[in-house]
Amino acid sequence: MSRSRAAWAAVAVLLTALVPAAPAAAAEVVTLPSSGEVAIEGRGFGHGRGMSQWGAYGAAVSGLSYERILAHYYRGAELVTRDDIQLRVRITADTDGETWVVASAGMTASAGGGAAQALPSSLGGRPVTAWRVLAGRSGLVLQGYAREWHPVALGGAAAHSGPVRFASPSGVVRLMLGPTHREYRGAVEAVAVGSAVGTRVVASLESYLRSVVPAEMPASWPAAAVRAQAVAARSYARWQRTEEPGDWYDTCDSTRCQVFDGVADYTAAGELLRRHEHPASDAAVAATAGRLLIHDGIPVFAQFGSANGGWTVRGSRPYLRAFEDPYDGVVSGSPHTWRATVPVDRIAAAYPGVGRPASITVTGRDGLGAWGGRVTSLVIRGSAGSVEVTGEQFRIALGLRSAWWRAAG
Repeated sequence: MSRSRAAWAAVAVLLTALVPAAPAAAAEVVTLPSSGEVAIEGRGFGHGRGMSQWGAYGAAVSGLSYERILAHYYRGAELVTRDDIQLRVRITADTDGETWVVASAGMTASAGGGAAQALPSSLGGRPVTAWRVLAGRSGLVLQGYAREWHPVALGGAAAHSGPVRFASPSGVVRLMLGPTHREYRGAVEAVAVGSAVGTRVVASLESYLRSVVPAEMPASWPAAAVRAQAVAARSYARWQRTEEPGDWYDTCDSTRCQVFDGVADYTAAGELLRRHEHPASDAAVAATAGRLLIHDGIPVFAQFGSANGGWTVRGSRPYLRAFEDPYDGVVSGSPHTWRATVPVDRIAAAYPGVGRPASITVTGRDGLGAWGGRVTSLVIRGSAGSVEVTGEQFRIALGLRSAWWRAAG
C-alpha cells in the first residue's frame, strides 16, 4: 500500500523530532590574568586574500611556473599583455609641504605641461645646488639655491597653477627628503594641493616595478615566485589607476598602495646609503614585461599578503576566492604557524572602555581550517563593561599577525 507525499512528510517531521539536536559548540572563553601576558598560537600573516607570498615560494619550489602560481591564487582571472603606461606616484615620504630636488647637469623644468626650460647652473654668480617649489600667494613658485634662494621664472611667469616638473638627461632625479636624497627614475613633479605642495613621481610602470617588486618580496626567492609578484604588482597598480586613483596621483609609495622607494638613497654628500632595486627582481620584471591579470576586461584587484596559514580568505572580487592552499606551509621558517604573547596592558590600552580586561570570548569563526578558522567576531569583557569587535579589528588593534588564532595550551 502506497503512502501520499503528505503522509511521508508527516513521518519525516516526526522522526526528526525524535532525533536529539546536536549540542551547541562551547563558547571559546580566554580568561585574562590581572597582569602579565596571555599566550596564543596562530596561523598566517596578513589579511589572507589573494596571493600568499610564502605560498608562491612554496609553489615555486614545488615546480609551478609563475603562470600556474597566478592561476592558483587569482582563480578565473586572465593573463594578458599590455603596453607600458605612465604612472603618477604620490610620494608620501615627502611631508614638508614643499618639493626640493638636487640640482644636476642639464636639468630642465616646465610648468603646467608647457615646454621644458633648461635651468641655469648658477645664480648670482654662484653654483646652484638645489631647486625647490613652494606655494606662493599666486601659485607655485620655483626657486634655486646658490648660497641663498633665488626666484626663477618659467615660461616668463613667476607663479604657476599647474604642476612644476623636474627632469634630467640622465633619466633620474634626486628628491631631497631631509638629510636623505632619494633617487627616482622618471620626473619629479610639484603639485598644488590646497595651500601646500604635494610631490609625485611620474615614471613608466615598468620602471616603477623595479623598485616595488624587491620591496614587496625578497628578490633572492625563486624566480617563479618573484615573477608572480611582478605580475601581481603590475596588475594592482593598473587596477588602482583605473578604479581608485587619487585627485592628483594614480597610486602612492606606502603600504597603503605598494612600497616604492625609487632607485637608491644617498647622503647629502652623495654617498650611497642603500639601493632599492635588485638585478634578480629587475630580471623578473623584464621577463614578465607588460603581463597583467584582468577580469571582465579590467585589471584585477591583485591583493597579496605574507602567508595565509593554509586557507585563503574570500575577498571582494569573484577571483579572490576562499580555498585550501597546499603551498603556504611548504617552506620552513615561514609564518604559516606562529606563537605570541599579548600583554594584558596592551588589550586595556586598545579598549579602555572595558576597564581592566577580564576575558575574551570568541563568538564567531569563518569555518575554514584548523580551530574553526579565522576569528570573525569576539567580545572583550572587563571591570567597566564590554565591547564586541571583528576579528580583523582586534588583529589590527593588538598587532597580531593574523585573525586566525586561539589561546595556546
